[in-house]
Amino acid sequence: MPPTKRIARTPAPTKRVSRPTTPAAQDEPDEDDFPQAPDTDDDAPLEQPAARNGNGAKPRLKRGWTGGQQVMESTSDYAQAFRPDETSQVVKFLEDSPYASFRRHWIEGTNDSGQRTVRAYTCPLSFNEACPLCEAGDRPQAVSCFNVALVSEDGQVILKSWEVGARLFNVLKGYANDPKISPLSRHFFLVSKTGKKSNTQYNVSPVRKTSLSEDYDVTPPEDDDLARLTLYTEDIVKVEPIRRLRELAQELVADDGGGYEG
Repeated sequence: MPPTKRIARTPAPTKRVSRPTTPAAQDEPDEDDFPQAPDTDDDAPLEQPAARNGNGAKPRLKRGWTGGQQVMESTSDYAQAFRPDETSQVVKFLEDSPYASFRRHWIEGTNDSGQRTVRAYTCPLSFNEACPLCEAGDRPQAVSCFNVALVSEDGQVILKSWEVGARLFNVLKGYANDPKISPLSRHFFLVSKTGKKSNTQYNVSPVRKTSLSEDYDVTPPEDDDLARLTLYTEDIVKVEPIRRLRELAQELVADDGGGYEG
């Protein structure tokens, strides 16, 4: 993440629109906010039999931690980011190229409790429109987003959005242009990272499906499970109203002691 500029107050709530920055995750409602099942009595009608699939078998609900994660993330309106860590993880590219590429500003501020916050804002230059934040001197970051499936050891999959910067983009582009490896969706990949902040290094290496169980004790996912994943499109990427970006630009310049005319 490039250096960020600091502003003095919390960004105002924004409306969701249908074009491209993936914001920070929103707070989930407390369990006490969930509607409770009504009380029943002996005169209540009997529950209807469970639905059956085409083979007459009762459909199965999700099981385990991965199944629970699938359900939790399926209810979100935001792309769920894939975040590599020090432990190697297995991913499968679901497309052969990024589903969205754009420029993104990272703006630092504080919330009502005085805690530091950093939020992302899509740069209007991504759409060839003037950007108040760029005019105020803030430099955006280039990002490309890939649809990937994160594969657990038992072969379950979770849809993720892998947002990569310029260095990782070039690594993946190299694999995409390598006739021994391409297209990206052909193989699985082992992904891990080392170091922190500016010293972070990502390790990405292709793995054949047959090697998952033989060499890494990972059950290969079923093709049907991969096909059932609903892919992200550019509509999942958030765009702020231009008036909000002008407000942020004014605060950035004021914080630096200058002036902004937008």
